[in-house]
Amino acid sequence: MGEKFSFSEIMRKMEGRFGAKELPETRRVKFQQATQNSGESLEDWADRVLTLAIPAFRNLPEKYSMQEAF
Repeated sequence: MGEKFSFSEIMRKMEGRFGAKELPETRRVKFQQATQNSGESLEDWADRVLTLAIPAFRNLPEKYSMQEAF
């Protein structure tokens, strides 16, 4: 006891211990705002979209996920 930590240090230590957590809303916004990069192949773009979609829609019912995706 007696050590003092800044908020940033505490957050860094917690993220190191528990991992960084993004809000589901933040993940969905990243998914919805994603665009294909110049020079990015269709295959790479599809992989990136899936990488964004999985955490964005992980806890949603399938029906709602499909509605949000389109």
